[in-house]
Amino acid sequence: MHDLRDPSVQRAQLKVDVQAGEPDWTPARQDLWRRISAHDFEPETPFNFTQRLARDHCWSLDQARAAIEAYRRFCFLAMVSPTPVTPSEVIDEVWHQHLIYSRDYWTIWCGERLQAPLHHDPTPGGAEAQMTYRRQYAETLALHERFFGPPSPDLWPATHLRFAGPRYHVTDLTHWLILPRPSAWLRRLFRR
Repeated sequence: MHDLRDPSVQRAQLKVDVQAGEPDWTPARQDLWRRISAHDFEPETPFNFTQRLARDHCWSLDQARAAIEAYRRFCFLAMVSPTPVTPSEVIDEVWHQHLIYSRDYWTIWCGERLQAPLHHDPTPGGAEAQMTYRRQYAETLALHERFFGPPSPDLWPATHLRFAGPRYHVTDLTHWLILPRPSAWLRRLFRR
């Protein structure tokens, strides 16, 4: 039995290699990455995609920009992978928001940048689906490392952390006050 916390298991070898022996950055892939990189998520509008992403998730603009860059990479991997890819929760949040900008997503992003549709399929649920998505996520991490180097753990947590349980919950901040969890020093303070 494999320890799923072991990094070598998390970065599983791809079952179906992206054409074994071919260079990673073929001219077609370089062109795809140029198109993806050219997409403007911060057009000159009073409230653009990046600003909304930051606001809706209580992220700084720098955090939102980093998440968008990770989303660009994920979409590239989705286009070059011979098998389905699975995003991290952060990247999934960016993807969900991009789908709301439906004209930009379907016409510009998929039509011009990716030049192919990229559908977001919900999980059917259950233990079998959970294992499928765990495997796909580990394969996505391996593919990311192949094309872009090791993924940032802030944006791409290890497989065992990604599937430990939901990290996000949508809450209307106008009706609720959310406090951070007490840290160890605070718990020790109250034990005295």
